[in-house]
Amino acid sequence: MRIHRLGIDIPDTQVDGSRRVLVEALEQAQSLGFTLAELSIPSLNVIMNGELVSQRVDAIQQAIAPFDLRYSVHAPGRTNLAFRPNPDLEYRVLEACVGFCGAIGAEVLVYHSGLQALDAARTGLAPLPSDDELAQGAEREAAALRRLAPIAADLGVTIGMENGDPHLWEYRVLKEQGKAPDDLAKYHARMRTAAIVEQIEAVNHPNIRLTLDLGHLHLATQALGEDYLQAISLAAPWVCHLHINDNFGKLDMGVDYEGYRLPYGEADLHLPPGWGAIPFAEAFARLREFEGDIVLEIKSRYRENLDEALANTRRILLDNGHELAQGVLEPQR
Repeated sequence: MRIHRLGIDIPDTQVDGSRRVLVEALEQAQSLGFTLAELSIPSLNVIMNGELVSQRVDAIQQAIAPFDLRYSVHAPGRTNLAFRPNPDLEYRVLEACVGFCGAIGAEVLVYHSGLQALDAARTGLAPLPSDDELAQGAEREAAALRRLAPIAADLGVTIGMENGDPHLWEYRVLKEQGKAPDDLAKYHARMRTAAIVEQIEAVNHPNIRLTLDLGHLHLATQALGEDYLQAISLAAPWVCHLHINDNFGKLDMGVDYEGYRLPYGEADLHLPPGWGAIPFAEAFARLREFEGDIVLEIKSRYRENLDEALANTRRILLDNGHELAQGVLEPQR
């Protein structure tokens, strides 16, 4: 791998609309030696009702200008071009996200692949989609991305479709709908890198690629009984951006509080690399041709350990012969 930048996510729950908190988080990121920050659209107040708000974009540009950092951007986690009732609004939100990337010079927009069709059944708004409706949703997403891809390309933005992870509530919905647990991969297809690759191939544009979340994939392959490293190898030719953090590969037990999850090693914990059970050296070995940025996604309760998270990531990369750009070899002073 050739790593251009090691980045850190700036969580939306941490910033929650506060430019002061955003600046403090960027100050910390730069002082620790990160060279990229991933900004979350829900935290910035720059999109309202599908429209980019220019004066708020200007305010964010002013807030981030003093920092010697590059940026990537994460779209709202709920954005779904395949299975939401108002596809036009979903498209406008994602198009506005692309426009924000262009405004701040971000090269990658992370978008959770839309291949998750359980939300309407969860809220009681609709039954699970039929096979035909699943296929129509996948094509709806591909068509929207075909339309959006040249707009992104003109702004120098690549959209990286991110893979998903399983949750206990999804199994509960399947049971309520008379489906077997093994049907999860059908209704939450973005758990499988193969399904996202199919979407990328259907769009067939160089600015639509894959953001590989190694933590999500660890949980998904454990739940589905699939081979973790093989799933990475399948994704590898399409990966434009990496998200990393650690976990133990265990499904959540319906508990949201991290203080209760951690003692049992459950769920998408977003731990610093090296704290959990993900085989990072082996995972990175399957991504030898990858060139781009790595973003650490670390939850708020572990932010005091960002220096350790960064040091662990550097060590794993360097010990296994991966190439880091000069600016990410050592902490900045």
